[in-house]
Amino acid sequence: MADLRQQIAVIGAGPIGLEAALYAVEAGFGVNLYERGCVAQNIGNWGHVRLFSPFGMNASSWGREALAHANSTPLQLTDQSLLTGREFADAYLLPLSRLPRLSGHVYEGVEVLSIGRSRTWKGDLPGQAARGNDPFRLLVRDHRGERLAQADIVFDCSGTYPNHNWIGAGGIPCVGERSLLSDEMYCLPDILGSERSRFAGRKTLVVGSGYSAATTVVHLAQIAQAERNTRIVWLSRSHGAQPLPRIDDDPLSQRDGLAETANALALEKESPVQWLPDRLIDAVVRRDTVNQFVVSVRAHAGSASAHTANVAAEEIAVDCIVANVGYRPQRSLYEELQVHECYASGGPMKLAAALAGETSPDCLAQASPQAETLLNPEPGFFILGSKSYGRDSRFLLKIGIEQIQAVFAMLSKTGPKRVPSTVHSESRESDKNEAITLQ
Repeated sequence: MADLRQQIAVIGAGPIGLEAALYAVEAGFGVNLYERGCVAQNIGNWGHVRLFSPFGMNASSWGREALAHANSTPLQLTDQSLLTGREFADAYLLPLSRLPRLSGHVYEGVEVLSIGRSRTWKGDLPGQAARGNDPFRLLVRDHRGERLAQADIVFDCSGTYPNHNWIGAGGIPCVGERSLLSDEMYCLPDILGSERSRFAGRKTLVVGSGYSAATTVVHLAQIAQAERNTRIVWLSRSHGAQPLPRIDDDPLSQRDGLAETANALALEKESPVQWLPDRLIDAVVRRDTVNQFVVSVRAHAGSASAHTANVAAEEIAVDCIVANVGYRPQRSLYEELQVHECYASGGPMKLAAALAGETSPDCLAQASPQAETLLNPEPGFFILGSKSYGRDSRFLLKIGIEQIQAVFAMLSKTGPKRVPSTVHSESRESDKNEAITLQ
């Protein structure tokens, strides 16, 4: 007997992908969760960094309930617990992926390369619901090669990492950037831990205007207290009187503390940090004889900031570069689907338009996502999690959890087709066979 349940393909086993897969299984859908690496692997790249938001904002009610029922949570966590990325993965995400309810549904080491329809091309039936009658066709790849998979519904929860932005002016690579800057230079390095020797006693250029760059600067300054030759040049294109704006009565104490410390380092005369605001980068070259980078910098044209008045183009010689310039969505994955994208952020248009109306500097002030903002012209295709925000950095895990609830509220109007228990048994055997094939 065929399994008549609607099948959902979830791409990405990060926080939102795992939460969505568990919700889907509990709701009676067939689920395959594809992860090109390992569960929560991307979080491991910044696992040493402490989250601003407390655990209660980052975990779903259904996930916590499932873990409690399975007695799978290794740590006693409260809603107020402030965890590092590694602690969050170890205490919550990895146990979530090992729940019996997700057994046979999570495929690690399986990359989704492209998504289309089985018989319908991108230009066919534009904007018509009839496209949803044709199942999705996914090209996937594992260690044994490529194969095809099908689904009725697709959740793209693949995030934006490691698709970094560029340090060059105008958002394109500056001269020399593509060949000289390695992938690790766009990450949040473990400066106080495993990568300390890379920066101690050296001069580092930090590029970026947000909290990631501020984190890097603060950690480097801590090394400078013990290693006097450690120096930091903090370059940003922001125009304010200080690097980070302070939020009045900020409910996230970690965020406010970081802003306060980073701003003080940027403005104090005796600081190891030299802050260069309103600057743009044109080129990077390598001096192999002294093992240094030379970065060509100019003032932001037309800036009224006192910091850049009468500042000519300059060259900055440094030993290391950390480019905390953010990430962007990888959109080629769904280029054969009908997705209406924002011309500014690269995220889905309806959600991007809603976000454009948010004026508060505090990401906590965002309204909960409305179901209609998650719809695309492509029926049954949803972009959830940080990827749904495109280049907008205001995404919160709390928002992603609410997105899942909003999507399933829509899907419940048609609902997964319920089938007799004999079919569920046969389906589980089918899931097991696919796991053997893919893993």
